[in-house]
Parts: sequence; C-alpha cells; structure tokens
Amino acid sequence: MTRRCFLLHSRMHRTSLRVFNLMTLRLFRSRGINAFVLALRSPRMSLGGGRLSTKLGRCRWMLSLLSKVEQTPPSVTVRKVEYVDANGVHQTIKDPELLKAAAGCFGLLGIVTHLTLELQPMSYAVMRPEKPDINLAIPPLKPEDVPFALKKTFTQKQLAEATRRFEERVEKDYYSEFFWFPFQQKAWVHCWNPVDDQQGAKEYPPTFEVWLQWVQGWLGGVIVETNFFKEIPGRWQAEFLATLTMAALPPQFFGKHDAEIKTSMPDALHFRRGTQNMRCRDMELQIPIPSRKDDPSKPDWTIIQRAWWDAISLVYSDPESPMRLTLELRIMADSDMIMAPQRGNKHGTASIEVLSIPDAVSDGEWQPFLQLLVDKWMSYGKIYGQELNVRPHWAKEWEGLKLGKLPAREYLKNVAYKKEIPEFRDALKKIGDAQGWRLEDIKKRFSNELWDYLVLNTVQV
Repeated sequence: MTRRCFLLHSRMHRTSLRVFNLMTLRLFRSRGINAFVLALRSPRMSLGGGRLSTKLGRCRWMLSLLSKVEQTPPSVTVRKVEYVDANGVHQTIKDPELLKAAAGCFGLLGIVTHLTLELQPMSYAVMRPEKPDINLAIPPLKPEDVPFALKKTFTQKQLAEATRRFEERVEKDYYSEFFWFPFQQKAWVHCWNPVDDQQGAKEYPPTFEVWLQWVQGWLGGVIVETNFFKEIPGRWQAEFLATLTMAALPPQFFGKHDAEIKTSMPDALHFRRGTQNMRCRDMELQIPIPSRKDDPSKPDWTIIQRAWWDAISLVYSDPESPMRLTLELRIMADSDMIMAPQRGNKHGTASIEVLSIPDAVSDGEWQPFLQLLVDKWMSYGKIYGQELNVRPHWAKEWEGLKLGKLPAREYLKNVAYKKEIPEFRDALKKIGDAQGWRLEDIKKRFSNELWDYLVLNTVQV
C-alpha cells in the first residue's frame, strides 16, 4: 500500500501542528511539560486523548510515534522535526536515531515549528460498543476479588467464555479500551478493528450529537463546581455522574443494543467530544505486561484482571468514593522513543487510570486514594516473579506520590528511567554538537526545575 508524506503547516486553514502561545507554553513548562497542538479546522475535530494507533491494536501517544515494528509498519512516523533553537536559529532533524529523542523532547530542544509525518491511507473502523456485566467485561481471577455489591452468579462456562473473549480483545483487537464508572453493575467496552472499505462509513458522532456532547461536557463542568453539588456526599456525586455517563454512551437504552457503527479512523479514535469542558483529576500508570511463566514468549494478561479488580475493590472500601468519574484501561504497544513510558515492554502495556472531580481534592481524599492504588499497582513484580518497570504517564498526576517507596521524582530518575535519561541527554548533546548549540544553552533557555533535576543535573551553567 503506497504511503504519502504530508508536511503539516502552521496555518489554521490546513491540517496542521502548531505551538501553543507563549502563555500556554509557560503554564505547561511550569509543570514540566512542553506541548504542541493540532490547529483544528472545524468544531468536528477533536484532540480526544491525543491517541495514534499502531501495531497489533495497541495505542500510542505522542512519545511513541517512532515505533518500529517487525513486519508491521507503524501507522504514523515522524520523519522530520523543525524547530527554533536556543540561539534563535531554525534547525531541522531528520536522522531516525536522533528523532527518537527529538520527537519526544519535552520542549528542551526549542520551539517546534513543523513536523513531517508519514501517514498510511485512511482506513475505517467498525465499532460495536457494549455494556456487559462488570464480571464479564474483564473477569476476576477469583470470586472473592469482586465486591459484594457487584457479585452475580455466572456459570463456569460463562466465565471461561468471558475470559477467552477478554484475552482475544486485548491481544488481537486494533483498539481495545475498557471503562467502569463507580458503583455501576455494567462496564463500557470499546474494542474494534479497522477495514479498508469505505462503503457505509458515516461521520461519528453526527453533527448534532457533536454539539450535544459539547453541551453535556460543559454542563457537567458547571454542575460539579456548584456549592450544592459539593455538599452532596462523595458517593452520591459518583453515582449521579456515573448513571448519566452510562446513559449517554452507546448503545443508549432507546437505541439498538447490537448497533454497529462504521466510521473513519479519526472519528473512531475521538469517539467522544467536549470532554475537555469538564475539569477533572487524572492519574495513570503504564504497567508492563509480564511474560507467562509456562511460556515466556507469550503475554500474561492476568495482570490486567488483577489491576482492574484491585482498583474496583479500593473504590468500594471508601464510602466517600474519591474516584468519582471513571476507571479506564487501554492496551498500548512497545515504543522505541527514548523517554516513552512504554519503552521496553515487549508484550505491551496496560495503560490504566483513575479520574475524579476537583471536589475529591478539596475533600482531601484524592491523594491518599491515589497512594493506596499506586502501592497496589506497583506491587505486582513480586507476584509475577519479574521486574516490571511501572511508569506514570508524564502529563498526568504523579507529583507528590511515592512510587516504589521513593518520592516520584527520585523514582523516575533513579529507577524508571535510570538507563534512558543518560541516553536521552547524550542524544540531545549529539544534536547540539551538530547544530551549534550546547546543553548549557537549552538549560538556560528552555528547561525548568523538573528537567534540571531529571536530565540536565550534570550540566553546569
């Protein structure tokens, strides 16, 4: 299949990538993140989760754009990065090895002005969203893992079939994502595969529903900030939001329960619009999928079941329900980007996160809940007898937590990215040596306190 390269120009009337304005950049950098964003051509376009699809049905984020997969070409590849360096000089990076650092540099290189991406021709997704019983969406490893309120009687045959289908989805589906909203008996499962045939494909969501979803997101943001809502007990808040969300997601109670939705790949990836209108708190860990003990060449998917039900049990253990929005899990592939959290995970990554509303933080319940959950999710190495390099999502909440009994920054520097940080720094130095700038220059111009500590601590200014 022929590929085409497109240069994404920084103009509003073209599909483009452009740098946030300086105020936004400063805000992100104060939190250790530098960003660039799609310039949207119309209200229909959405950043969604910023996801880009890759091999074997696994999703990757921006740090994973350079993945190389044997016999399976990546869906999107960074071919060139153009930027303005610390000396105000426009520079270009094309070397594939250096792009492994440059395309995920956290803004340390300079101001990114253009990206050249290699894309595959448009494909289409056939979506069949489901709302199965929570016990069948991601089946528990044993009955006692299920909180009493969620227990239901299923035959061994039903559970075995559910387990088989779950394993098939996470291993073979192009896109696999699972949601559980607090205290709901059902989960929401969104797994699909692509096709090349355009026939029957429609815009999704339809134009009216895009507007409706935008309004829903805005209205949700207004409601959770009212004094009345803040006075409601945490569990009531969670159940209210969960019930409305499940009613809004397809298949709706008034629609067909076996509905099939065929749409373009971008619409399938950004299936929900307007979520940015509601402020939330979000912590996500990237848990490596371990090897099976009986066959190290194969993944052991039970770690997903364990992490999923540990989170649900923790929600039920606290009557105030610090997690008041959702538990979400998706499967992601390995990456060769130097600082990608998924790097080195040969069987893939369980990207699992919990979301809540700001009031959970005001109540002082969110941070203790996160710490308990992190302790659980980071303890699986002993169970599986393997070293699992669990890493947080760079752009979500980890500051203030202890990871592996260490302060988060110390863990990132000395454990999670112990090998990657020197490699990343050396790659930056190599780029600078070739293009006329020094690490001292980027430390003075583009770094901040976080990156000074993690990456540029050996650089004297």
